[in-house]
Amino acid sequence: MKIEQRLNEMLENLKEKGAFRSLKQKEGLVDFCSNDYLGFARSAELKESVAVHYRLLSQSGATGSRLLSGHHPLMEELEQLLCQFHNATSALLFNSGYDANLSLLSSIPRRGDMIIFDSLVHASIHDGMRMGKADTCAFQHNDLIDLKAKLEENSAIKGQLFVVVESLYSMDGDIAPLTDIAQLCEMQGAALIVDEAHATGVLGHNGVGLVQDLQLQDKVFARVHTFGKAIGGHGAVILGSTALRNYLINFARPLIFSTAMPLQAVLHVIEAYKILDQNGEAFRLALQEKVDFFRMSITSISQEYRILPSVTPIQGLVIPGNEAVSAKALQLQQAGFDVRPIRYPTVSMGTERLRICVHLFNNDIDIINLLDLLK
Repeated sequence: MKIEQRLNEMLENLKEKGAFRSLKQKEGLVDFCSNDYLGFARSAELKESVAVHYRLLSQSGATGSRLLSGHHPLMEELEQLLCQFHNATSALLFNSGYDANLSLLSSIPRRGDMIIFDSLVHASIHDGMRMGKADTCAFQHNDLIDLKAKLEENSAIKGQLFVVVESLYSMDGDIAPLTDIAQLCEMQGAALIVDEAHATGVLGHNGVGLVQDLQLQDKVFARVHTFGKAIGGHGAVILGSTALRNYLINFARPLIFSTAMPLQAVLHVIEAYKILDQNGEAFRLALQEKVDFFRMSITSISQEYRILPSVTPIQGLVIPGNEAVSAKALQLQQAGFDVRPIRYPTVSMGTERLRICVHLFNNDIDIINLLDLLK
């Protein structure tokens, strides 16, 4: 068949570029790869707490979309909990951060509007913008001068200006200058959207995120928090006004036409947030100590690699070239450490890197042994 030939040709092209992807399971390795920053995904205490409540439910699956049979009191309970924890007016659950960004960027901005986005925002934001009808333009990563220029260039449009950023960037591990960004948006009447996926549980008191840490809730139109990283589960929430919530319920196609979150996933997030509410600050500070130890220890190899500046659990060691970075990752995996390569085109050519994630459960000896292997 012609289509099979076309698929195979495209796959061979990826292999020639060293960009072919495959699903790999790395059991028994020391985890320096996952987004499970606080270890919630492996927490026996959290698992047992969810199981106790799960056994009391009369059903397991959601059975349909929330607009049909999939709505459940547990979902409302979680949304109210999230409003309280994140100091928001309204909350609306989504099946994933991808679905949340897809919904937000495809349904809210309209033809005649302009979305100005940081050049390093997540693929889900790009896909949401492609599905929508607004015009778009990028500003250089975390560059306030370029953002200001882009806002001024588009200040005369008849539609609405939007600015989309992440608070903590997933590939570089750096933090957005959010206070200044919010001020620029306020001056130009732009609606600010902040993806807090990697900041949830990691930044701010108890892990509330960067927006609350900087007390910018009232200056942000919409916040996206996801549950598949430090929360250790699955799903996401969009926080904002009551009007935003009602609009998304009526116009967000990924919400309207998808089966709702399974109740076990909802319970996991509820129980995880209860733990954050009680012990989140202690966990966050302990995680930061691990990150600080890693940064202090990594100076021993600073002459051999370009180390990205980051004070967060996401640490990057640039090894240019898909083949070179893949070979180094394989060497580490064979030595017992789960470190994955980030290759072009996920990152720009020449900035391929090892993305090392520091977790609360990583001990100092593992960190030292990993860095010794990199020498």
